[in-house]
Amino acid sequence: MKKALLLILISLLASCGNNEPSSSSAPNSAPNSLSSSAPSPVSSSASSSAAPTVATPTASPASQLNVDGKSAKVTEILDGDEVFIRDRKVAVNDVAKSQEQVRTGESRAEIEFDNNAIARLSKNSLLTVGKCGAQLQKGSVLINGAVSACTSSISAAVRGTTYLLEVDEQGNDRIQVLEGEVAVTRNEPNPQVQLVRSGERLRNFRKERRLELQKISQSEYERLLSSPAVKGFRRDLPSLGKVQAKFQALFPNAKLILDKKNDVKEDVKKEIKNLEERGKDEVDKEIKKLDPRDLDRKELDKLPIREPIRDVLPKLPPRP
Repeated sequence: MKKALLLILISLLASCGNNEPSSSSAPNSAPNSLSSSAPSPVSSSASSSAAPTVATPTASPASQLNVDGKSAKVTEILDGDEVFIRDRKVAVNDVAKSQEQVRTGESRAEIEFDNNAIARLSKNSLLTVGKCGAQLQKGSVLINGAVSACTSSISAAVRGTTYLLEVDEQGNDRIQVLEGEVAVTRNEPNPQVQLVRSGERLRNFRKERRLELQKISQSEYERLLSSPAVKGFRRDLPSLGKVQAKFQALFPNAKLILDKKNDVKEDVKKEIKNLEERGKDEVDKEIKKLDPRDLDRKELDKLPIREPIRDVLPKLPPRP
């Protein structure tokens, strides 16, 4: 009997010893299960962070297109001195800061933005610096370089180009692109982008809320190249070479009319020389027709000396 009880006790102790490893392995298995489930939150966070990176490429072109000038310096004033910043008359090298207005009266002005782009304001124009780049409220402005522009109803995004922006008295807008491309959108919910290329004109009819795209004819293009926004300034447009090349590409049979300042063509020089020589010959002919008394001393000295009048009368005998 005692032996039987002893065997039972030994068997119980053995079973307790076998259960301890299994129970001790349970805590070790728990961390393993947690570690296996841990990657799921990490993967979900990775997927959530991947969503903005997918949207970034679609947004990045727009961010590259919208180039804003934060300040602009007055570099030249033509046709008087009626140029104002915040209604204060200014001079060359004065600076318009962000959100300040530049206004012209009966004068033209060139301003240079802090990114080296330039804008040329025509007479009776009003522009705000740093608001969408350059906000035109009235008149017209020629922009050359990486500066976007806008009006009260449209926005023009660029990547460095040459274009003319105008606002008429009825509030209608007109963009004419000389070189490069301009992406135009109306300032309204869910606008559609209209791309305007070199040699094209986009008109925005404000009341009708309508855009109209047209080709610029050769004669209109030539008028733009000879307009006060291009001609008359001390320095040429930085993109003058590109504008010339684009004009020739659009109108290959047209005679190039846009020359650099003070660059007179050879045929014009020859014509001027011919006129001068012909004028000199005509003057010489007229001089020969004149009586010597009508000439001044210098011209008289050039004429041949005349022989003196000889006394051909016979000598009379002396009186007695």
